[in-house]
Amino acid sequence: MAQSSSRFDLSAKLLGWWYNQKNKIIKNIHIQDFLSRFPITSRIARKEGEAIFQLMTGFVNTQILFTFVKSGALKYLENQPLSIEELSGKIGIDVKATEILCRAGHALGLVRLKSKKIFLARRGTLILSLPGMIELIDHHSILYEDLLDPIALFDGEKETKLSQFWPYVFGEAKSLDSMDVSRYSDLMAKSQFMVARDTIGSIKINKGTRWLDVGGGSGAFAKELVKKHSSVKVSIFDIPGSNADNQPYQFIPGSFFTDEIPTGFDTISCIRVLYDHDDQTVSDLLTKIYSSLPFGGRIIISEPMLGELSPNIWGDTYFATYTYAMKTGKTRSPSQVSDLLVKNGFSKAKIFPSRRPFVTTVIEGYKI
Repeated sequence: MAQSSSRFDLSAKLLGWWYNQKNKIIKNIHIQDFLSRFPITSRIARKEGEAIFQLMTGFVNTQILFTFVKSGALKYLENQPLSIEELSGKIGIDVKATEILCRAGHALGLVRLKSKKIFLARRGTLILSLPGMIELIDHHSILYEDLLDPIALFDGEKETKLSQFWPYVFGEAKSLDSMDVSRYSDLMAKSQFMVARDTIGSIKINKGTRWLDVGGGSGAFAKELVKKHSSVKVSIFDIPGSNADNQPYQFIPGSFFTDEIPTGFDTISCIRVLYDHDDQTVSDLLTKIYSSLPFGGRIIISEPMLGELSPNIWGDTYFATYTYAMKTGKTRSPSQVSDLLVKNGFSKAKIFPSRRPFVTTVIEGYKI
């Protein structure tokens, strides 16, 4: 054990020395100038410069996107191209400002400026067509408010807007009014489509499976599951008021904070549930799920996750910051989720290859 520790310390010291020497070279302004002009390295130097510029200006880009969505500019361009003057009149923004906005939108791939007309580009079309995308972009204004003072946010002392938007993570369902419930259920429903498609497409689903979706809200995942596998018997377990009547599945009201998980199911799913909560809350939930499943029963976890060997932009940058701002959330890596499953009685988890890891990663475990 001591030998292993000393090897680790030596490796860390060597790595530290290597980075220190490399960074000394990189930060030399004369070497930077040479690398930017030398044919072999000029492309790398330019790429790094552009990446730094993107980091510096990223917030501006998101606000340009937000303006296109909030003003309705993308919607106005959906069916026909418009001149800058025509679009200005429709969105109620000054002509000169509209031109600046459209040129920025062209640079970001949202629109195209051709023949004195503004056309909706492929990226803009995708944003309009993907279910829940417009609502998510609009919702991000809350996160941006929390990020106005990022030091205060990461200090952990700031009261955040996101923690107020997602009140259910703090405990009992009875503490929520109908407005709170419908507000977050509506957003979850509209943003769940891609997660549902990728989850269902990743795993094997047997005919006649008795399936319970914990925290299933308004049933976006359940509806897609029934649509793709009509023989599956689906139920949802969630807080009262989060679901509509006359749906193709059973709704069981309750809170996993205070109630036991219903029995009689051979598959239980948690779709974008675990990353809303800290490790203790997740462990308590997994223990309840394990107890409710029969031997051979299966648990499905599906949500965005951190990078495993190397941090990634969607998990480690976006979702980790978002769930931190919620005050109770925590984005985890696939191995961290797997460890939680094993610690709470499940078999070694299977991590499925993700079609779109920025949408979700799917993990499966069994009660054996």
